[in-house]
Amino acid sequence: MGPVTTNPWLISIINMTIVFGVLAALGVLMKIIQLVDPTQKKTEKPVAAPAPAAAPAAVAAPVQDDSEVIAIIAAAVAALGHSAEDIAYVRRLPEAGWTQNARIEAISVRKECF
Repeated sequence: MGPVTTNPWLISIINMTIVFGVLAALGVLMKIIQLVDPTQKKTEKPVAAPAPAAAPAAVAAPVQDDSEVIAIIAAAVAALGHSAEDIAYVRRLPEAGWTQNARIEAISVRKECF
């Protein structure tokens, strides 16, 4: 079978060498795949286009279709036994709302622990 070592330092160095070697090989493989990726869009050299005469003053924000979300919320409210008239309004909160809610929940849980 060959010589077997019981030195823990040598075993850990061998294991770490193997792990980092595999990670390096995976990194090289990822770079190769990135270079030969057939789904990557080819970048073409931009052709000089004539400048537009006048730029629009303000670009309107894209309108999102929230009808599916509203239908799901209405179904959830109906499942709780309320009618559609009980809903005052439905509006989309900014993304920071989730972060703020998580912070408030973390603080309340922390208070319960101590």
